[in-house]
Amino acid sequence: MRPKFVNPGLGLLALVVLFCWAGGCSSDSSLTTGIQPGVETDPGFLIVQEHVNNYLDSVDVVYSMALDKIYADPSGDPLPPESEIKDINVGPDGGINKIGTPVFLEGYSNGWHWTEYAQYYSNCSFSFTDSVKFMDDELYLHLSDGLDYLRYIRHWDFENDATTETHTDLSGYFDIELRGLDTDTALISGFDNFLIEWHYAGVDSTVDAVFGVEATIADVEVVRGSNDLWSNGCPCSGTIVMDMNVSYTVTADAFPVMSARSWEITAEISNGVATVTAISNMQYWTYEYTMCTMQ
Repeated sequence: MRPKFVNPGLGLLALVVLFCWAGGCSSDSSLTTGIQPGVETDPGFLIVQEHVNNYLDSVDVVYSMALDKIYADPSGDPLPPESEIKDINVGPDGGINKIGTPVFLEGYSNGWHWTEYAQYYSNCSFSFTDSVKFMDDELYLHLSDGLDYLRYIRHWDFENDATTETHTDLSGYFDIELRGLDTDTALISGFDNFLIEWHYAGVDSTVDAVFGVEATIADVEVVRGSNDLWSNGCPCSGTIVMDMNVSYTVTADAFPVMSARSWEITAEISNGVATVTAISNMQYWTYEYTMCTMQ
C-alpha cells in the first residue's frame, strides 16, 4: 500500500502567478500566541490541505493492513505470497512494459516475517519491503495466536527513469506498533514519512517541486468490531502530528528562483473525524475532515 498523493503540479499556475506564496489574515484580532487566522484561499494552504486530506484517507488503510496480519494463513506467514501480489499500477500513470519477472524474496528471522518485492518497467521501477513481528508479554511469537503486540514496518519506493521529462518520484517509510491486541481496544503509535519529488519540463522553463512529510502517530485507538475481529482500521481517537515541507524551484533562462514553506499539522481524531489545525508563517487554519466510518 502507498498513500494517495496530490501531484504537486496541481495549483502550479496559481503558485507561479502568486509565486511567493500569497498570504494574509482574515481577522484583525490575534490570538494570545500572536498567531492569526489565515486566508482560506491561500494557494499554499489549499495545496497542503489536499495533501493532508489524502494522507488522512490512507491512515485507516495502513492500520487495516497491520491488523490484517493477525489473520494470516494458519501456516504462519502473515505477509502475502508472490502469487497474491497483484499487478501494481505505480506512480501517476503506472508502469509501462514490464522488464522480466518481479523480484520476490521472503523469510523469517529473529522474530520477523519479511517480504521484499520489486518490479521493473521500461520507464520506472517499484519496490517495497514489509516486516512484521508478533509478541506476547514481550516474547516473540511465530504465529499471531495469543498476541498482545504487533509491529509493522514498510519501506516503499517508486522511481521514474525519465529524468529529463515531466515525472514524479515517490518514496516512503512507516513503522507502527499496535498494543493491547488482547483487549477490545488497541493503541497505535509510530512514524510515517514520505517524500514526493515532481519535475516539470516545459519548452523554456522547468519546475522542481519537493513535498516531504514526517508524521508522528500518538496513541491512536482502534476498537474490535461487533464480529470480535479487528475488521476495521478506522481510528476512534488519538493524535497525528505532521511536519510538512513544500518547495518549488522555477528555472527560466538558466536562472532558478525558489519558494519554500514549512507547515505544522495536528490532527485530533474522534470517531473517524479529524479536527485539523495547520500552522505556517505565524498563521493558522482549522477544519474538520471525515477520515473513515466507524463500524
